[in-house]
Amino acid sequence: MIINIFENEFLHCDLDDTLPVLRHRWKSETSGEEFKENLYHVLDEYRTLKKSYAKLAWLADTTHLGELDPETEEWLVEDWEDLLFVDGGVRIHAVILGSNIFADYPMEQFKKDAEQKFEIFNAQLGVFSNLDEAYRWIKQQQLVLH
Repeated sequence: MIINIFENEFLHCDLDDTLPVLRHRWKSETSGEEFKENLYHVLDEYRTLKKSYAKLAWLADTTHLGELDPETEEWLVEDWEDLLFVDGGVRIHAVILGSNIFADYPMEQFKKDAEQKFEIFNAQLGVFSNLDEAYRWIKQQQLVLH
């Protein structure tokens, strides 16, 4: 069942409890501050839901996010990775990218950096072009998650 968690002008966040996966879909381009505030909100929800769903996955649909400013891109690598994987305990992280190469580049860089940095925490990251691909991959990851 899909359970609405929160929604605002920039982001829709819900829980698919059948998988389980906490999904957030960006609706439009946003400022760096709005981007960060929304991600903090999703992370808070993840921490709460993780208590009930041990294999909870994280799915970010960035298809409509647009480009991030350089400061926000740096924040993704310098601060967000630790918050997400170390403090938040995310072990399965999937990203759906759009067709804008300039907008998607920061997410690809985030994935590459995080894969190397958090391999010791057994965090699995995947980048996909649609929801079906992401769901198939998440299911596979959850089967092997301890």
